Amino acid sequence: MLKRFCFPVFICIVIIINSCRPDGAKTSSRTTSENAGERDETLHLRVSRFEKDLFSIPFDSVSEKLPSLKSKYGPFLDIFASRRVINIGKPSDPEFPKYLKSFITDRYMFLTYQKVMEVYPDLNNQTTELEEAFTKYRGIFPKKVIPHVFTLISGYNQSIITADTMLGISLDKYLGQDCEYYNNLQLPFYQRRLMSKEYLTTDALRGWCYSEFLFNDSAENVLTNLLYEGKIIYMMKKLFPEKHDTIIFGYSAKHLNWCKQNIEPMWTFLIERKLVFSTDYMTINKLINPAPFTALFNSESPGRAAVYVGYRIIDSYMRNNKVSIPQLFADENYQGILEKSKFQPK
Repeated sequence: MLKRFCFPVFICIVIIINSCRPDGAKTSSRTTSENAGERDETLHLRVSRFEKDLFSIPFDSVSEKLPSLKSKYGPFLDIFASRRVINIGKPSDPEFPKYLKSFITDRYMFLTYQKVMEVYPDLNNQTTELEEAFTKYRGIFPKKVIPHVFTLISGYNQSIITADTMLGISLDKYLGQDCEYYNNLQLPFYQRRLMSKEYLTTDALRGWCYSEFLFNDSAENVLTNLLYEGKIIYMMKKLFPEKHDTIIFGYSAKHLNWCKQNIEPMWTFLIERKLVFSTDYMTINKLINPAPFTALFNSESPGRAAVYVGYRIIDSYMRNNKVSIPQLFADENYQGILEKSKFQPK
C-alpha cells in the first residue's frame, strides 16, 4: 500500500529522536582542547539546505539521483523519510523512489518550496544568529555536542527535529503569520503568530536544549514542569541576550504585560487550588501547552502563561544562590529549587 505524507494542522515544536553517540563527540569546527579564550571565538556551524538539493532533483531522475542524496545526507535522509516527518518509508526500500517523487511532485509541496525560497533565498542572518547562540552555548557547556544544522520542508509537520548530532529546521513552518498556506490549513492565529522567521533561531536552540536536557518525568507534577520550562527559558535568555522577551516567551506584548501584572495572582491561584504538586495530566497540559489562552486563568491570559511563573522562580533561584547554569540543569530537586529561590511573586 502506498504510504502517503500528511499535513497535520497542529504545531509540533520539536521531535527528539534518540540515538547513540560517543561521549564528547562534537561537530563544531573547534575541538575540546581549546582554551577558554579560543572558545569565545564565534564557531562556524555546518548548515545544509536539504530542501534545495531535494527539490532540485529532476522529476524523472529520482531513482538516478537518490544514491548521491543518500551519500550526502545519510542518517538525516532516513529521519526525513521516517514516520516522524513525511512517512514514506526507508530509503533502502525498493518503492522509496516512487514515494519520494510523489512528495517533490506534489503541487502543494512544490508551491511551498517556491515560497520557502522566496522567504529564505539565503540563511545568512539566521546562520549568524545560530552561530552566536551556539558559541554562547559552547561557552557554558564546552563538552556538549554542537550539531550539524539541516533545513528542510517537512510538509507542515515538525518545526524542529533533533537527533544525535543533527538539528533540523522546517522552513515551511516559518513563512510568516500571514502566509496563505497557513490559512489554507486553517491554523488558528495563536499558532500562526509564532510561524515567522523571527522565531526560527530561538525555536531551534530551544529544541536543541530540550533534547540535550531531557525532562525527568519520574516525579512529574505541575511544579516540575513549570521549573523545567523555566530552566529552558532562562537558558534562552542567556543565549539570545538581545532578543525581546516577546520572542523568548512567545507572548505578544499585551500578553507579556499581562503575565508581569498577574504574576502574584497566578502563583496564588496555583497554591490556593493546591495545584503546585498536582500530577493531573490535564491540569499540566492546560498550564504549559500552547493554546489561545490558559484556561485555568482567564481568556485575557496567553497560552502557557504559567511558564512565566516557572521562569521567575528559576531567575530568583539563580540570583539568590551561587549556582552555575550546568549545576542548574543537573539539579532535579525541584522542590529544593523552589525553597532556595526565595521567590516573591511581585
